Amino acid sequence: MKRALVIVLLAIVAMPLLAAMAAMPRFGSAEQPAYTHVAKRYLERGVEEAGAENVVTGVILNYRGFDTNGEVTVIFTACAAVIAVLAGSRNRQDQREAASSVPESLVVRYVVRLLAPFIALFALYVVLFGEVSPGGGFQGGTVFGALLIVMTVAVSRNQAERLLPLRIRPWLQIAGPLSFLAVGTAGVVLTGWYLGFPQGATAATRLMLMVLEFGIGVGGATVIASIFWRLGDEA
Repeated sequence: MKRALVIVLLAIVAMPLLAAMAAMPRFGSAEQPAYTHVAKRYLERGVEEAGAENVVTGVILNYRGFDTNGEVTVIFTACAAVIAVLAGSRNRQDQREAASSVPESLVVRYVVRLLAPFIALFALYVVLFGEVSPGGGFQGGTVFGALLIVMTVAVSRNQAERLLPLRIRPWLQIAGPLSFLAVGTAGVVLTGWYLGFPQGATAATRLMLMVLEFGIGVGGATVIASIFWRLGDEA
């Protein structure tokens, strides 16, 4: 009886979805909304409506801001799941000593230590200027996260972890969702809508976009490094 009821409920849910899919233009058709008016509106009115000179940033953080909000939440959830699943029982000090037993290359170590500040500065630039130039939080966070991984492998994990202290790391991991919550709440106050942005490239809009970019960058980098370190603990 329960199985039959589940099948009926799934069929009821599937019917409107299938009907909507049947009514959609075929894949690659010139009649798709993206080709008829959506892309044109983004290019012609993106700066005015989204408040970002970079059209891609306007699309990701404004036009489809709810989708991006969901993405950063999924990324944090994945990090939490990995850390929970890989919660090791071995002594952490023994794990770090085992991880640091890999033979070192003095040349690689020197090059990584020399270039690390410049890579970190570039990652910060990509995050902060993603609103007006190519880049953004996801890209800058990935660069910084990769830097932490390289430092862990080529220099030492202890030095890499100094950039993300353990006592504040949980807050950094959730920086993405927290930034969306803060900006979304500000949008309610300013426009009456969650994640609502004031029209035009105003100072408030630029600040809200920058907070989102920075939160995404910090959260993404911390999640990448945290997952790598936890996997290393279990290796």
